[in-house]
Amino acid sequence: MKILISGARSNIGYALSKLLALRGHIVYAGCKTFKEKEMLEEKIKDEKIIMFPLVLDLLNNNIDFKALDIDTLILHASTCNGGSILEISCERLEEDIDVNIKGNFRLLQKFLRYCYDNNKKGKIFVTSSLAAFYPLPYLSSYTSSKIYLYNLVKTLKLELLYQGLDIKVSLIMPGAYHTGFNDLMIDNKEKDTYILSEKALGMSKYQRIFFNLLEKDNYYKLVRKIVKEIEKDNPNFIISLPICQKIFTKIYVIFNTIIV
Repeated sequence: MKILISGARSNIGYALSKLLALRGHIVYAGCKTFKEKEMLEEKIKDEKIIMFPLVLDLLNNNIDFKALDIDTLILHASTCNGGSILEISCERLEEDIDVNIKGNFRLLQKFLRYCYDNNKKGKIFVTSSLAAFYPLPYLSSYTSSKIYLYNLVKTLKLELLYQGLDIKVSLIMPGAYHTGFNDLMIDNKEKDTYILSEKALGMSKYQRIFFNLLEKDNYYKLVRKIVKEIEKDNPNFIISLPICQKIFTKIYVIFNTIIV
C-alpha cells in the first residue's frame, strides 16, 4: 500500500509509520515543518528505515494525492491547547479548531474527492481519543475537537454506504499513553491564567496525578493493532486500546446517558 500519515514525527505516529514501512508499505510521513522533516530524515537514516518524510501542514496542505498514488490516508496529527473556558485565549482555541477540525476535514475531503474522481478504492483512518467522551476541566478545547472527529467519521461511514463508494473508514481511539502529549496540555493552560491562576495551578497538580496513574507506558500493542487493521480488506470501524480504558469509557457513556 501507499500510505500518507500526518503527525508522523514522533511517538505513536512515528512508531506506526516505522512498522508500516518495515512491513513493506510505501509510507509518506507527514511533518509540520521543514525542521521536523529534517529531524525525521536523520532518525530514519540512523535506524535504516525506508520511508519518505514530507512537510504536511494541515493549515495549508499542498499534497498531490494523484502524484503520490496514495490509497490509504491516516490522519493522526493534532494540537493540544489546555485552558479554562473562562480564560483560554481565542488564538489558542482557534489553533485547535484550525488543525484538529478544519485541517483534518480539508485533507480528508481532498482525499475523498481524489478517490472519487479517479474511481479509486481507499482507506481512511482518523485518530480521535477516548478523552472525547469525558468533560475534562481545562481541556475542553482538545476534547471537543476529538468528539467532532468521532462524529465526523461516524457520519462519513453512513454517507459512503449511501453513496456506494468503495472507501473504508475507521476511527483510532487511543486511551491515555505516556507520550508527553498530556503533559503539554496540562502545562500550556498556564499561559492564560491571568484571572484565576491559583485555580489553574491547582488543577495542574491534580491532573498530573490523574494522568500518571492512568497513562500506559507502552503503546506498541496499539500500534500493532492499528497496522493489523490497516492491512485488512475490511478493517474494524473502531480501533481502541488499552482495553481497560475502553471498557471503562463504554460504561461511563452508558451511565451518563441514563442519568441525562
